[in-house]
Amino acid sequence: MKREFLPYYISRLILSSVFSVLVLGFNWKALILTLVFFGLFLLYLHSGWFRVDLTHPILPLRRDSRGELIQRKALILAIIVGFSLYLLSNDFGFALISGNIAIAIAIIAYFASQFVLFLKA
Repeated sequence: MKREFLPYYISRLILSSVFSVLVLGFNWKALILTLVFFGLFLLYLHSGWFRVDLTHPILPLRRDSRGELIQRKALILAIIVGFSLYLLSNDFGFALISGNIAIAIAIIAYFASQFVLFLKA
């Protein structure tokens, strides 16, 4: 871990823990989820996929044109997935998919597709 990224590390650890506790409550599973999210934040910082600008210590990652294109594709895919699942749950009466689950799956689709698209290049 590099000392110049310390504000980023601390902010992402706090963000990961707060999100994990909100989702899972205060238990050991939240600790595991915190470590997973924090590991993903570290992957984003040290992967080389983003330009790092140390003049903004808490938000040092900047996208170039390739990153913006990948973000756009991932967002389009997430909207299509979320909207399709939401329509399936309302129009065809599938009780397995609620609106909240459709949104959660859309968010997962966004980050997963973004991750896959960054790995391709």
